[in-house]
Amino acid sequence: MGSDDGMRVVGTIRSIELHTQAAKFQNVTTRQVAKIQLDIERATDETGQELDIRNLADLQFQGPAELFQGPAERVPRFSTGDRVQIVTSFESSLHITSIKAAPLS
Repeated sequence: MGSDDGMRVVGTIRSIELHTQAAKFQNVTTRQVAKIQLDIERATDETGQELDIRNLADLQFQGPAELFQGPAERVPRFSTGDRVQIVTSFESSLHITSIKAAPLS
């Protein structure tokens, strides 16, 4: 894991919602944010230590919409029912820094 990585979570997507986040500062445009909930199978913290997934059951992760959409066509890369691996940031364990299809374990 990279030095800025937080949690690493593997699970099946329960829901994905796109939201427009209003700008907090003048001259900054609004942006799309994706919120995702998983049925979590396993999770580790930034040190690789296993986490009790019962404590993570209702968490909602979020990240830039670009993580969830394909190129130019804006086609969703992931959808409900897909099995994925999410890596979060060290500063905020709910902010997604990367998402990819998870191999079967």
